[in-house]
Amino acid sequence: MRTRSQTPWTNPQLMNIVGFRGYLVLLQAMFLILYGSHLQQPLTGLSGDILFVTAILGALTLMVFVMSSTQLGAPWVLSVLTLGDASVLFGTLPHGPGTEAGMSVALILLLGMASYIPSLPYFAMVSGVLVSGYGFSLYQANLLQSPTVLLLPGFLCVTLVFLSKSGIFQAEFQRLADLQSHQPSMKDALTGLANRAQFLDQVRRIIQYRYVNRDFHFAVLFIDLDGFKPINDKFGHKAGDAVLRQAAKLLEGCVRKGDLVGRYGGDEFTVLLNHVKGPSDAARVAETILTKIRTPIDVGEPVEVGASIGIAMSTNLHEGPEDLIRDADGAMYRAKAQGKNCYVVSDETDISQAELKERWKRVAQMNWSLRAH
Repeated sequence: MRTRSQTPWTNPQLMNIVGFRGYLVLLQAMFLILYGSHLQQPLTGLSGDILFVTAILGALTLMVFVMSSTQLGAPWVLSVLTLGDASVLFGTLPHGPGTEAGMSVALILLLGMASYIPSLPYFAMVSGVLVSGYGFSLYQANLLQSPTVLLLPGFLCVTLVFLSKSGIFQAEFQRLADLQSHQPSMKDALTGLANRAQFLDQVRRIIQYRYVNRDFHFAVLFIDLDGFKPINDKFGHKAGDAVLRQAAKLLEGCVRKGDLVGRYGGDEFTVLLNHVKGPSDAARVAETILTKIRTPIDVGEPVEVGASIGIAMSTNLHEGPEDLIRDADGAMYRAKAQGKNCYVVSDETDISQAELKERWKRVAQMNWSLRAH
């Protein structure tokens, strides 16, 4: 079994945010300039403190530049960046008259960073820490009696950030409600795996995620059991069901817990592999499946099945999950034609010119629609 990996999720409204690294760089630069303008007086003569603070801010700024888009978009990374800046701000700025305005502007910048966190729990936690830290700093400085107008920028920023997130909140709540209401129908009754609807829905979400992080790649495997029908015919449907249940367990043992195994129908299974670097990663999983699927299954006497596997990569031209499933299914049939118990990776040469032309047309229309919104 390979190492654990988390499955990303994002909302379609995030697909228009394609240059968030640039915005983070701008926000970080503005924060450094603002902080630097307050830095000279409080830390004059304290070289040790200056070096420590400079090291923290330098490491956080370097993180924005060197991390890949996929890593930088992770909720914990954005949380560390925002809270790291906040800890420096609240821990070293002087407490006295004249600092309220700077603190308010700094809070606006930090909440702007937090607004890019694509996770409700992380966003709520970071925003709460920022606002609480801001209030505590004012309390320490005995500035809570200051004219309330000085607090308005911070409160306004909080309001604007939460308004910007309201669409994501609503979509997330709707997703959770839909998931709960459809939970019984989203699992295959026989194997407990994701059924066809759930699998396609997850692939659709992953496709949407790729519009935010182009460095992220995934693969879809379409698996047909070889030798299942003779077992089902000879030993009966109960034996066939036992084979399908055991095959499902074997498939789950071949992938990471962050990946998804589904039963597409009959003796056909599908696998969604996240965070793959290329076809070789998917091929290694396919080879593992081909080995483990031949484990003998007891249905009164030991029986074995094989597998023919088709692989479609996220780099294939596609508009939606159905295109990738179609590619993987076609590659699976080519694997059967090659003698079964093997895998074939699909590429654009396997797609007819008419189908390829139609896909280009649909993808172009989808991209135009996304830019229009």
